[in-house]
Amino acid sequence: MKSLVRKGISTIQNDGLKVFAMRMGHYGMVKLKRMSRGKDADNLKRWADLKDIHKGKRVFIIGNAPSLNKMPLYFLKDEYTMGFNRFNLMFERLNWLPSFYMVTDDLVIKDMHQQINEEILPKVPYAFFPDIHPSNVEFDKYIDHRENVYWLNTDRPEFRADLPKCGINKTVVNAAIQVAAYLGFSDIYLIGVDMSFADQKVKKMNSRNWEADEHDPNHFDPRYFGKGRKYHNPTVHEMIEKFEMGREFYTPRGVRIHNAGVGGKLEVFPRVDFTSLFNFDDNTKIDLLTAVSGLQDMGITFNEVLEKATHHTTGDKYPEMFCVDGEAGITLISKLIETYLPVGEYNGKYYFVKKK
Repeated sequence: MKSLVRKGISTIQNDGLKVFAMRMGHYGMVKLKRMSRGKDADNLKRWADLKDIHKGKRVFIIGNAPSLNKMPLYFLKDEYTMGFNRFNLMFERLNWLPSFYMVTDDLVIKDMHQQINEEILPKVPYAFFPDIHPSNVEFDKYIDHRENVYWLNTDRPEFRADLPKCGINKTVVNAAIQVAAYLGFSDIYLIGVDMSFADQKVKKMNSRNWEADEHDPNHFDPRYFGKGRKYHNPTVHEMIEKFEMGREFYTPRGVRIHNAGVGGKLEVFPRVDFTSLFNFDDNTKIDLLTAVSGLQDMGITFNEVLEKATHHTTGDKYPEMFCVDGEAGITLISKLIETYLPVGEYNGKYYFVKKK
């Protein structure tokens, strides 16, 4: 109850009484739908079967911030990973697919449910969604009911250990932490959770609901929340507060949460160097990069890329394969992502291969 009261006060302060009344109406409708549906015994049993299935292992929870472009994500090939929302934009640049996938944003589900059903759910082992979002959007009418889909009860904004009850708590990352802990993971590594947002030209429906009016500078791909995409205003101070609550909730439960990302402003969790978590020699790195999906689709090995790529320094004309120093490569990703496949980072350089 206290969590709901705090959320109500925050809504009045940020959006006014009209929006508060609308959301209270949504909350009432959700409660009525819960009562009419009753208990979903099958979903509860399936969640019971998931309890501690990965006990004592580690998982990487992947936010979608620009810092992902600075990281050798190909290191994660044989790791447990969890991605969100439009993370499928990254698939061609990876040699792996997420072990787990989640969406908790009602605007995202309305915008890309067809893509999720057709392109993402057939590829991931497990996917998690609210059945009814607190905004009264019924995700289970948008998302296909498949064997790999599990439904969450996200009615209350709090941390829970008794899933499928699971608070969203301002960001899908907090919901993901609850799922990961329930699955038994004892070490949770966050990457791409930067908590720093550049200004983006948007249309504001209210303080919570925005629509992008230009390319997105706040995610790993400028198309993520690009022009015309609807999303929720990231309220950083509230997200940080929820992360702190998550830390306090899980520390005594033996769940260690680390920030293994690059840069950013998330200091709630202890930092760890991402590369220190792996021990790959150079030949292994080359093999891992050869397994990148986009290169596989083009029938190109990374050794071929190393042999043929020229070092690019200036100008806007780019050869079919070229490399640039790391920081320059990160800048070029947003510019060339639709026509070139970025591969790397490898030995301080990013490699670009023209898409066929």
